[in-house]
Amino acid sequence: MLNIRTLSFTAILGLVSAASAVRPAIADDPPGSPVLSDPVFQALRTDGTTASGRIRQLGPDGRVVLVAGEVETVIPLDRLVKLTREGDIPDSPPEGSVALFPDGDRLRAIFGASGDKTLEITPHILDDTAIPVPIDGLLGMVLAPPTEPQAFESLLARVRNEPRKSEVLWLANGDRMTGGFLGLTAQKVAFQRDAGATEVDRSGIVAIGFDPAVVNYPAAPAPSLELTFLDGSRLGVTGCRIEQGHVVATTRFGVTIRPALAKLARVHVRGETIAYLSDRKETQAEYVGYLGTHRKTYGRNTTMDGRVLRMGGQPYDRGLGTQSRTLLAYRLDPRDRRFQATVGLDDRAGPLGSVIFRVNVDGKDRFVSPPMTVRDTPRLIDVDLTGARFLILATEFGERGDVQDLADWIEARIIRSSP
Repeated sequence: MLNIRTLSFTAILGLVSAASAVRPAIADDPPGSPVLSDPVFQALRTDGTTASGRIRQLGPDGRVVLVAGEVETVIPLDRLVKLTREGDIPDSPPEGSVALFPDGDRLRAIFGASGDKTLEITPHILDDTAIPVPIDGLLGMVLAPPTEPQAFESLLARVRNEPRKSEVLWLANGDRMTGGFLGLTAQKVAFQRDAGATEVDRSGIVAIGFDPAVVNYPAAPAPSLELTFLDGSRLGVTGCRIEQGHVVATTRFGVTIRPALAKLARVHVRGETIAYLSDRKETQAEYVGYLGTHRKTYGRNTTMDGRVLRMGGQPYDRGLGTQSRTLLAYRLDPRDRRFQATVGLDDRAGPLGSVIFRVNVDGKDRFVSPPMTVRDTPRLIDVDLTGARFLILATEFGERGDVQDLADWIEARIIRSSP
């Protein structure tokens, strides 16, 4: 058993260099410059500092340009973690069809007709503009989502994660049908079963899951951007730019989209300088319940029980969902420089939940929170890892054992030096 108290301490203090240049805005603004009606975004740099402004440039030349009054802030993409829209971001209601792609990408859309190769959809973020989506890029389609949020989240998790070696239809009567997807019309889904081809009324289908083994969803070259919209849609994109109040970008399935900037909620940078721990295999994991060892695990990009991570009323796509007492150990790489996360209790934790968050680096505690409940403001963590060998994240018992202790390490990530 890995003992966090006996690990040797070799970490040394280090700072990630400042990553932006600030200069007065140009008097003659170039085409595409922001206007007062554009949303304001807060930029989080890899060194933990922030800047705010309206987006003038997003992506070209490997940088983001924000404008605030007379000041222009330039941030290289390899020094940017994310952009977050300021103000309240409404939670997306579980209504309307959803196209699901690998790696958490999704589009709320109206489904049109398809053959066995391409599906025509009209994403809500594009208003009335229909786009073609390759069938082999889809992981699933939710045609009739439940209106109750918990049931909706459970359905999404089932379509994304349920093991299968063929296509699956989940039916409104609770049954499921396995076989091969042949096509879609406004009224029917053509489906190949062992007994032959058949047609099923769309009104009787809740969701369609495609065989994960044959899904072809090309990876975006680094650095790339991940756009999240107000309706809950999220897409990985390349070639991003701002043009006349719109975000113009190419999706991972090769289609250029042009949603309004006003519909954008968040932008995450995906590159070699940011490594999310939900994508990294832990070296060792331990789970010790209040009354002894238990078999519970932790959630990667979900709560411990498989639900959407939710803190302060906002959903999050990335993070670690744990419960006290959970210890997660990670062996570090020489390029690993900082550990960052936002910690707190999940919104679904009950009023009795109480947790202590601890970050241990090479046997020394670098961050220890007080006992936190669902009523406490989430806390930001930024810990130096320069020269360190091991990182341990501990979710400890608070004031009431492990009762209702759903704890979240939101966007737990390691900031790395450039290769």
